[in-house]
Amino acid sequence: MFSWNIDTQNTKGAGWYMTAGILSLTFIIWGIFVGLYVLSIVVFIFIGVYLLMENNAPEITQIAVDEDGININGGFYDYPSIEEFSIVYDNRKAILLRLKLKKKWLNTIDIDMTPDVNSYELRTFLLQYIQESEKWGELTSSERLMRYLKI
Repeated sequence: MFSWNIDTQNTKGAGWYMTAGILSLTFIIWGIFVGLYVLSIVVFIFIGVYLLMENNAPEITQIAVDEDGININGGFYDYPSIEEFSIVYDNRKAILLRLKLKKKWLNTIDIDMTPDVNSYELRTFLLQYIQESEKWGELTSSERLMRYLKI
């Protein structure tokens, strides 16, 4: 019914990595000098996990929404496992399809939307199977900051 591809290719430039490296190294060195060794260890582990996730991410993520459920790169979510959905807008432009799953841990999935997906038709289609949450319609300030920093 609906399908689109998201380019998850690395869009950060050398300046982003240089700035992130300098800030991370500053936190590690400051943590050692002040005696906050756990901070230094946590920052180091965070850097490692971030780089592993970024390097092992697929180049293209394929999304398919049909009457059976939602398929995200082979991971299938049927409608009974999804509690509610919301389409998140930024400046009247649909940017995310947010799903709240009926799981206790990691129960929210954000799916980037491309301009070629008609958000009104997608919303109408999903309303046949799942209820819509209106409290998630906007990006929070922390989400805006994370999108700006490309984290």
